[in-house]
Amino acid sequence: MQVRPFRQEELPAVLACSVQTAAAQLVARDLPGATSQALARQITGMYTNALMMPDATILVMDWPQGAKETGPAAYVLMMPQPNAFTGEREVIILDIYTHPALRGRKVGRLLLEHVSAYAKRVGAGSLVAQIAVHNQASRALFRSAGYAEERVVVGRRA
Repeated sequence: MQVRPFRQEELPAVLACSVQTAAAQLVARDLPGATSQALARQITGMYTNALMMPDATILVMDWPQGAKETGPAAYVLMMPQPNAFTGEREVIILDIYTHPALRGRKVGRLLLEHVSAYAKRVGAGSLVAQIAVHNQASRALFRSAGYAEERVVVGRRA
């Protein structure tokens, strides 16, 4: 399976996948205002803002030749930015997706290997992602790729 930079015409398909999976990432504090329209606005805004940043990109994995499916098989949205504490450039993984038919086949690991190569190309010294505590599959993916859980974000409704 080939991993490559996304083409602008693929953005609607990427956004549609992201919006579909966003609901599973919500925590209890998010639920009161999390309508499908609000999720679509939020995801579209996140992608729009991220892709305006220098060196931000989406890497897309194509389906194997002969597959019946259309759209991206997997993708990752990432952008470099300075670490808030050290100033060192790091790559923030804002979104990662693997089509359900391909989960458990090391597709996510392959994407993360490409993220590491991208980080080296843009001069980043570290990689970071924020994952919902209940998202055990993503947490396991990142741990299997050598990421350590470093911080805990706590929250509640006012």
